Amino acid sequence: MLTIKKINTGKFARDCLYTSIAAAIIATPLAASAAPAADFTIGGFAKLSVLYTDTDSGSIAGGAGGIGRTFYVPSTIPVAPAGSSDLDHQTLDFTARETRFNFKVVKDIDGHKVTGFIEADFLTTTEGNEVVSNSYAPRLRHAFFKFDNWLFGQTWSTFQDTGALPQAVDFLGSPEGIVFIRQPQVRYTAGDFQIALENPESYVSNATTGDALDRDVGSVPDLAANYKFKGGWGHVRLNGLVRQITVDQDAGATKIDESETGFGAGLSGKIKVGASDNIKFSANIGDGMGRYTSLGLVKDAILINGKIETVESTAVSASYHHAWNAKSSSNLILSAANIDNPTGAAGTENKSADSIQINYLWSPVKPVTYGVMFLTANRETENGNEGKLNRVQFAATYKF
Repeated sequence: MLTIKKINTGKFARDCLYTSIAAAIIATPLAASAAPAADFTIGGFAKLSVLYTDTDSGSIAGGAGGIGRTFYVPSTIPVAPAGSSDLDHQTLDFTARETRFNFKVVKDIDGHKVTGFIEADFLTTTEGNEVVSNSYAPRLRHAFFKFDNWLFGQTWSTFQDTGALPQAVDFLGSPEGIVFIRQPQVRYTAGDFQIALENPESYVSNATTGDALDRDVGSVPDLAANYKFKGGWGHVRLNGLVRQITVDQDAGATKIDESETGFGAGLSGKIKVGASDNIKFSANIGDGMGRYTSLGLVKDAILINGKIETVESTAVSASYHHAWNAKSSSNLILSAANIDNPTGAAGTENKSADSIQINYLWSPVKPVTYGVMFLTANRETENGNEGKLNRVQFAATYKF
């Protein structure tokens, strides 16, 4: 315990005394603690989006709280048979649900670097409505720690190249054509090479109904790896995935216990153009790659007559970033997915989707960005139904 006695001294002596007391107060807990010092940061952003959406084949499912109303998700574009009429639908949405916050701790302990990271936002949750309070529950995005070269926890898949994601006004710039997935994993990094065992989840539907089957039955982890080539010109990354797709359930009097091997391969990167422009790209091909691309547009497999038939797919995207000056820029973004479902798949299964976006972003000061975007997108299902979506979006973001 630190005891302070009143001493009748002059101004100089008092200043010296107070300085000594302050130093003792600061030093005492540090000396008493055996824990190493840590760097603790809080980050994230507050964001408002205003979205005007026009669809030609009906309304987006889920109403105002539907996932396709808060950001662009290809599988939510309404579709209808060719020649359908009077299905045009327009909506205007104001939302702050993309707002996010995170906590990061970095420590050096006995010569080892340890990092912890947790992040949450308010997208995709079903709690809340727009009647009175617009209250929405937070959802987990990232929760992991790193110990030297090892990572344990939930974060971006090792099959995904975040450096190839285009700069967008919306939550995501090119959802059809990229790998985009977060999940629990154990990852090892050695220089420019990464390899990981990741959570198995089989995204399989029934050929008769198109309904999703029990997913949480995998017994073998997904294996993902990548290797990055980088330099002053940018980077190019090779990405690979091998996984087991499983269905294990009762179907009336019949027990179905089937599994198939799926794989995916990708090439992605960012190439610098001049002093401030760049091209970003992603090309992925797979058989059973499914849920890793296109935000759930593609199934891993279809169960047909009690047998798993894997789904072949390709997903490609490209974007060009142009800086007009130090405070403003634009991006042209193209994205597409093509799906080769096995014969016998339900007519409601997705066959293709594509989109084009163009945006303009302006930052009057570095942490604040205003942006406007125009998006046009299409979706087609196996039975020939089609739908088109046009969207204009304004967003204002403050990063902290």
